[in-house]
Amino acid sequence: MSAYRFVAPRLCLAVALACAASAARATEIHCVGNEANLKTYLEMTDVLFNRRIGSEAGKYYADKFMSHNSDGGGSGIKTATVESMQEIWRNTSITYPDRVLTNDLILCAGDLVVARVTMTGTMTGPMMGMPPTGKAFSTSAIDIYRFKDGKVVERWGNNDGIGMLTQMGLLQTFAERMAAGVQPE
Repeated sequence: MSAYRFVAPRLCLAVALACAASAARATEIHCVGNEANLKTYLEMTDVLFNRRIGSEAGKYYADKFMSHNSDGGGSGIKTATVESMQEIWRNTSITYPDRVLTNDLILCAGDLVVARVTMTGTMTGPMMGMPPTGKAFSTSAIDIYRFKDGKVVERWGNNDGIGMLTQMGLLQTFAERMAAGVQPE
């Protein structure tokens, strides 16, 4: 009886933790009255960010759109193009061919879709002049998209780049390159 009292609570705790971990990976969506933008966002994530079929970018992005983050690092607002995004998907296909974005939480309001995602992958190709490390990473990001006529016209993005560089074993190399004035590609 005493062994049962000792094992049962631990077993219940283990089951509860496993269920919580499983639930944490499920996509939570809060989007009422904005289903068209949600549908476009979900399709865009699959086609462009996971399968990286850059030739389809014009289906999801306006020819020119406002970007509130620099994909090479830093911040600022700039006009971006479908072609600039295609280059990013091409480069990430080489650097992390197994990269996957998983939606954790999606919120929609008006013309905006906000997504908290987890990005995983393995660095098997070069990145910004640094050789591949073969190391895996898992990091989080938040992306915000403004849609007009079914296409992205504005975007914001923020990811845990420091965590990603650390997991890939590149944080010191990246910092040294930046200190030497070598800008990200």
